[in-house]
Amino acid sequence: MKADLRISVKDYSRNKNLKIQLVRVPFAGNRQFWVRMNGQTWPKDGRPVSITRLLTALRKSLVKSVAA
Repeated sequence: MKADLRISVKDYSRNKNLKIQLVRVPFAGNRQFWVRMNGQTWPKDGRPVSITRLLTALRKSLVKSVAA
């Protein structure tokens, strides 16, 4: 399935890339997406998530990596 939106994040401090692919969920409104991060489904159970939940998870992981 072709991604509707692709996001690439580069972490220069750890020299890693994060590739995020979002595919719109049919018949579930326009606010839910299936997410794949670096080729693996996210969250692990494969349920669709909102953009808000995705960005919150990214923000928390980045803050946690900077604090550590």
